[in-house]
Amino acid sequence: MLDIHFITQHPEIVKDAITAKHIRGIVPEDIDALILLQKTSASLSQEIQNLRTRRNEIANSIANEKDSKNRESLITEGKQIKDEVQTREQELTKIEEKKYVIMQYIPNIPSSDTPRGIDDSGNVVLRTIGKKPEFDFTPKDHVDILENLGLAEFERGNKVSGFRGYFLKGDIALLQWAILTYAMQKMAAKGYCVVIPPVLVKKFSVFGTGHMPWGGADVYQVESADINIAGKEEEKTLLAGTAEIPLMGMYANETFLEEKLPLKMVGFSPCYRREIGSYSKDVHGLFRVHEFMKLEQIVICPPDADLTAQLLEEIMSNSEELLKDFGLHYQVLAMCTGDMGEPQYKKYDIETWMPGRNKFGETHSASNMTDFQCRRNNIKVQMKNGDKLVAYSLNNTVLALPRFLVAIIENYQQEDGSIAVPAVLQAFMGKKVIEKIK
Repeated sequence: MLDIHFITQHPEIVKDAITAKHIRGIVPEDIDALILLQKTSASLSQEIQNLRTRRNEIANSIANEKDSKNRESLITEGKQIKDEVQTREQELTKIEEKKYVIMQYIPNIPSSDTPRGIDDSGNVVLRTIGKKPEFDFTPKDHVDILENLGLAEFERGNKVSGFRGYFLKGDIALLQWAILTYAMQKMAAKGYCVVIPPVLVKKFSVFGTGHMPWGGADVYQVESADINIAGKEEEKTLLAGTAEIPLMGMYANETFLEEKLPLKMVGFSPCYRREIGSYSKDVHGLFRVHEFMKLEQIVICPPDADLTAQLLEEIMSNSEELLKDFGLHYQVLAMCTGDMGEPQYKKYDIETWMPGRNKFGETHSASNMTDFQCRRNNIKVQMKNGDKLVAYSLNNTVLALPRFLVAIIENYQQEDGSIAVPAVLQAFMGKKVIEKIK
């Protein structure tokens, strides 16, 4: 969420962001309406303050007034002012509600070096690392490989879980845990605090990261809410689509000391996404599923543009280092305004080469959110000079499973249908080759 003062002082910048990001639920003209509401709100607030000041004056006068008629007149005026304050406060509440409806849809301002574009065709490849693997045979996709080895069940997954359901079995299930363990240990060694957060979250956490209101359709809601000790139905809970949601919510309404930041975390969690807008996209296999696991980097830091720029490169390098450890071919993209998402100030994607798809597939996303998420979550920093400011946040994927597994399976496939175990995982797996399940 943006600062209302920034919006009123820079309306054209905000309107441009709405247009450039193709935001749903709001149009540039809504900013003009918001500014008028803000002026009305400020005027009403001042009227209420003036009335309260007068009421306090009357209260003091009543205490010192000896004349009964004057006292009665002051009491009457005090009652009238009380009613007026109540009326103005009701008006102010309605104005603030209207403001909130607009403000919740206002996106973050993209950085000046973010490419302009309508959709993913406007993304810019910054660098390409490594080489495509060369095969002496026609490479298969991960579905054929896994089914031939008896290591996955897709039809039975659909039977049990519904569309995009799956089972992983035997060594491929162990390989997934080996990849996760390797990545988690790597991040811990870099000084990131490993956190396993709750997956059931309240709505404020999903809103706080900017996954609502825009992505609300992709969020799973728990059907039945708990009944509290008073016998009333509690707020319904949601299933988080990334550890970013509970990890940011963990510090909602809290203030950090500047010297305690940056706070660096790596959160592991199962993730749940309905993928409402992608039912005809990537429906084959494990690339896009409703239920998966993810290791996510989260950083909370002081509101320092230079520091956040450095941290964005750091969390990117962490992910790239992991890809290099596995010898994978990948490219880094600067995401354009139309494909970067509503909360992002600046965003990179990493796409990894997948031979079975014969193209790159997104495996990582790194974002500088500036103060957007922290303002929504009311996360602040007590600066050394005494100022209390809204903090900044960043996030990036370490790995998403089983999507990352797709890249490993397809790049490490062998002519006989087996899968070579990456060298960095052989100690975890206790073998060099994954063969057909017995």
